[in-house]
Amino acid sequence: MASTEAGLRPGRWRWVAWAAGGLLLVGALGGRAVWMRVAPWFSQVNAQEPWVLEVHPGTGEWVAYRAAEGAEAAEGADALEAGGVPERAVVPEEWVEAVRAALGLRDWTARPGRYRFSGVETGADVARRLADGVRETVELVVPAHRDPAVVAATVGRQVFADSATLARAFALDSLGWMLRPNTYEVYWEIEGEALVERLVEASEAWWTGARLGQAEALGLSPREVVVLASIVQEETNVLAEAPSVAGLYLNRLRIGMALQADPTLKFARGDWTIQRLLDVDKLVDSPYNTYLHKGLPPGPIRIPESAYVDAVLQPEQHNYLFMCARADGQPGHAFAVNYAAHLRNARAYQEMLNRNGIFR
Repeated sequence: MASTEAGLRPGRWRWVAWAAGGLLLVGALGGRAVWMRVAPWFSQVNAQEPWVLEVHPGTGEWVAYRAAEGAEAAEGADALEAGGVPERAVVPEEWVEAVRAALGLRDWTARPGRYRFSGVETGADVARRLADGVRETVELVVPAHRDPAVVAATVGRQVFADSATLARAFALDSLGWMLRPNTYEVYWEIEGEALVERLVEASEAWWTGARLGQAEALGLSPREVVVLASIVQEETNVLAEAPSVAGLYLNRLRIGMALQADPTLKFARGDWTIQRLLDVDKLVDSPYNTYLHKGLPPGPIRIPESAYVDAVLQPEQHNYLFMCARADGQPGHAFAVNYAAHLRNARAYQEMLNRNGIFR
């Protein structure tokens, strides 16, 4: 099989020819001679072992591979690790032509998509599914993440869409703020621009009249709500606390007080590993430095989970203006109404960091 991808051993990929050859078994179209020729091949490729055929958009290239053991049981992002299949081969064009001939359709082109077979189908079953375009859908997981490039790569591994196209669209200074992390049912062959359009439509649907009304009541646009939600999520990983944190930042915005949000400094410095921010960090020259610049930063600092967006839309009503990570090492924050109380909380937290040798 000289047409296989570089680096693949021909002997390993005989089953690809068997799979394509098996498609010739289409009743009267194939005839007894065809059956006698390809039956041994098809019986081996289809021997109770799942396999997948991808028909690529644009090029029409056929790529076949064994379905990974355990891939069916894995879901969402976990399937990316559990279901990665290194064994892939391009189906030689001669076999694609053979399928066209067997179907009696010289100009026939398989519909782009991913076709999954259990390994028990007959040749007629396989050919019929290709002829009818019965391909599988994908439960596409769009995750929340600090890095839009990671989101683009994660999405790109699940569908045909080019991850580079997605990365440009998902950038935080582009459409990244519109992404609503969720699971979406799409066809595998969906291309980049179409997928971006689908996700934008999903975002617009997520922003119901009720949510738009909540944002307006806060004096924020939907984009500004997402910007604040991105800060809130980086500030606390305790979802139950998110409405309290959101309420604090909204209190500061309301009175024209700088947010002084530590996560924005980490974003501005490009270093999320910092555990202890220093005074010098508060001087970093960046529009995202909310110690130097009042109001919201120019964009989100991550793609936030929708639950945090809802936390901003439904903030806790309180008078807190200050907060500090808890000094007992537990998740969450110690809140304060005035600066004197905040200083006590901050000193306790700093002493805890010192005891644990955390100086950066």
